[in-house]
Amino acid sequence: MSSFAAWGLTLLGLAVICTVAEMLLPQGKTRGVIRSVMATLAVLVIVTPLPNLIKNGFDFDFTADTVKIDTEYIKYSDDKRGEYVARAAKQYLKQNGYDGVEVFVQMDGYKVKSVTAKISDSSIMQNGQHINNSEIKKLLAEYFGIEKEAVMAYG
Repeated sequence: MSSFAAWGLTLLGLAVICTVAEMLLPQGKTRGVIRSVMATLAVLVIVTPLPNLIKNGFDFDFTADTVKIDTEYIKYSDDKRGEYVARAAKQYLKQNGYDGVEVFVQMDGYKVKSVTAKISDSSIMQNGQHINNSEIKKLLAEYFGIEKEAVMAYG
């Protein structure tokens, strides 16, 4: 266990002991004296590692075994980000008269890598005209700031 973790556990243990002792102490002059002793002990525990930290620098001793990446959470958050971006793009298309278009976004971190638009059979523009695939590609490319070749529309 690293010295930083041991120091933290010592502080936690001292806090628990002080809390229990506070509940068990009788009323009167003795209570004040014992509280002063516990406060002095707490200050000493807090201050004890400071000279060593100042002399040797701050080394929290985190090894590869103690810090791990949660890949499932990262994948989940990336998927959610993609869903939110796709939902916003779908709303943008709807505002431009294209309703019923499903949008799927492939992201690279926070940047949109490619977009796929699936046009359903019932997707007709509000003015009654059929949907133009190249127009959807153009709108999505402009919306995401990507090349038109990175957008695919089918359906």
